[in-house]
Amino acid sequence: MRTVCFHGTQLSAGQRRQIDFQNLARKAFLSNVLTESVELTLNMLELRKQQGLKPERIWSLDREESGTPCFADWMGF
Repeated sequence: MRTVCFHGTQLSAGQRRQIDFQNLARKAFLSNVLTESVELTLNMLELRKQQGLKPERIWSLDREESGTPCFADWMGF
C-alpha cells in the first residue's frame, strides 16, 4: 500500500474561491430542488402504499423481438 502525503500543498486564492463557489452552488441546489423532489416522490409512494396500490410503471415494453436487429429495417429502408 502506498502512502501519499500532501504536506505543504496549498491552493491559490482563486482555487479556494472556486472550490467555495462550487460547494455553495452544490449545497444550494441539493437543498432546494433535489430535496423537494425526493420528498414529494417518497410522500406519493407512501400514499400509494397505504391505499394498497402497486407502484406506477414508468417503463413499458413496446414490442419484443428476438435476434439481432437489422440496421436497414431500423432506418426504414
